[in-house]
Amino acid sequence: MDSKQSDYSHILNEIISIEKSVRFAAICNKYGEITSHVLRDGVTLRLNEYETSKLLREAASSWHYRHQLSFKLGKGKFALAVYEKLIRLTVPLDNENLILLTLDGFENVPQLVDSIQKLKEKSISLTS
Repeated sequence: MDSKQSDYSHILNEIISIEKSVRFAAICNKYGEITSHVLRDGVTLRLNEYETSKLLREAASSWHYRHQLSFKLGKGKFALAVYEKLIRLTVPLDNENLILLTLDGFENVPQLVDSIQKLKEKSISLTS
């Protein structure tokens, strides 16, 4: 794990503490490999390790493609997938890392994304 990824890992604990609907929070690299994760106490994951890994690889690939189109569309802010049993929110940290969150509800997604942006800015200013 490089120093940037370890610097970002504290963001996951802050996200879990500020938003009660977050079940699982992970940072993954551009290959979809988890470099850090947090599971809320008492939560049982709906996907096994293989399924989560496959999901993250596909999310990382999608963000890579979105990044290639950013000169036409603008920089990606977040992606939201809404399922019957949970919500998946993916937010880019930088060109190499993503945050993946699973949520019980999506009512607070705009505020959560805003909080993540502020945590990212704070983390970047601390490492600069």
